[in-house]
Amino acid sequence: MSRLPYRLSVCPKRLIDDYRKTSLTHLLSLEDPGTPKATPSWFKGSHQQFHFHDVESVREAEALNAVAPSEAQVASVLAFGDECLRVSRTARVHLLVHCFAGASRSTAACYALAARVLGRGHAAEALQIVLTLQPEACPNSLIVRHADKLLGFDGELVSALKPLRKEFNQALNDWFRQFQKRGAS
Repeated sequence: MSRLPYRLSVCPKRLIDDYRKTSLTHLLSLEDPGTPKATPSWFKGSHQQFHFHDVESVREAEALNAVAPSEAQVASVLAFGDECLRVSRTARVHLLVHCFAGASRSTAACYALAARVLGRGHAAEALQIVLTLQPEACPNSLIVRHADKLLGFDGELVSALKPLRKEFNQALNDWFRQFQKRGAS
């Protein structure tokens, strides 16, 4: 399926326990600020947690009084992926990435991690890995922009994501128009 040297999974927070009987070795939690670190009692591996809201820009974060994902946090996510890569050279690694819904923050992190492993010129393949893992994925564009910059991809990750984001935005606009029509009747 993929050329990743370790197993990568993504899910919403409510499904973490579904991985109890898997060979899970690493857990990456992308949570809202203030969420306590809650490592499942059954999990004995390495767990990293980062706190930020699912916002697409600093401007949006300011308007919503929210915390935007920072470049430093994305750098730490990539560093956690590097740990998985190092360990995978001598042992089996299974990394589970989750956020609240398992569709935006977590899939953006998975996209960045896959791109890091595959390298420049493989953004479309990295995105396809994420879409295979989570067909409803709509990676957070701010996380992707930070990762693109940190990895030195010169816009490659952002460009590969544009068609998916355009499709998502169109579907959202269509849903909103239908919602307004129902409210007007």
